[in-house]
Amino acid sequence: MEILGKSVLITGGANGIGQAIAENLLASGIEKLAIVDIRMIEKDVLSLWRTEYPKCSMEFFPVDVTDMDSFRKAFHEGIEKFKKFDIVINSAGIFDEFDFEKMFKVNVCGVVNSCLLAIEPMRQDKGGSGGCVLNISSIAALNPVLAAPLYSATKQAVLTITSSFSEAFFFSRFGIYFHTLCPGATNTRLFTDSFDARCLFPEFAPEYHAAMAKYPIQDVQAVAIAALEILKDHRNGSVFVIDDGKIDSRQ
Repeated sequence: MEILGKSVLITGGANGIGQAIAENLLASGIEKLAIVDIRMIEKDVLSLWRTEYPKCSMEFFPVDVTDMDSFRKAFHEGIEKFKKFDIVINSAGIFDEFDFEKMFKVNVCGVVNSCLLAIEPMRQDKGGSGGCVLNISSIAALNPVLAAPLYSATKQAVLTITSSFSEAFFFSRFGIYFHTLCPGATNTRLFTDSFDARCLFPEFAPEYHAAMAKYPIQDVQAVAIAALEILKDHRNGSVFVIDDGKIDSRQ
């Protein structure tokens, strides 16, 4: 897939993996970028992007992906401005085993909301021009994490949802490519902000840390590079793992 000139929407693009992906896509020559995130993107980040990439039109929508009405409004505003989205990347996600209802809403329902909103204007059987959806899952979807059994379940759901939408039945009608990226441990706020306090059974924290110490933590740039690789590879239903900076295509 050619990245140059594309119109892209990224959920969770105000920080972490989503922001790193946005920066790499900008460097690859996209022409339109919409960031959807409940967390406000730093003004200096947007200013820097607009200075470095003056030919790219950018919009930020401070929206909660679990609020379908607000998300739909932002999505439609983006289409009115940009005409269409060629690529939708779902990076919004949280880790909080204690508030698991919120975690399932963000990590699973948020992805479903975005996929459905992307399908509406993209589907070729309704006059759309097709497109691409990349969902960020986790290596926890493939190898459940001791400290995060419920988080692992949300990421397994993302993998299953994406794989289901990539079935030939849907592709023959929608003309939309669906891809899944499964990062290993990555240096984001998800891991660095009060991790122990967001785990079930915090009394097992020493054991959790001992188990996690076996896995190297990669930089967000490694994940962003893998995201571009999966977009360029562009095989419908492809699943890529990026762990310790090494990319492994599972499908």
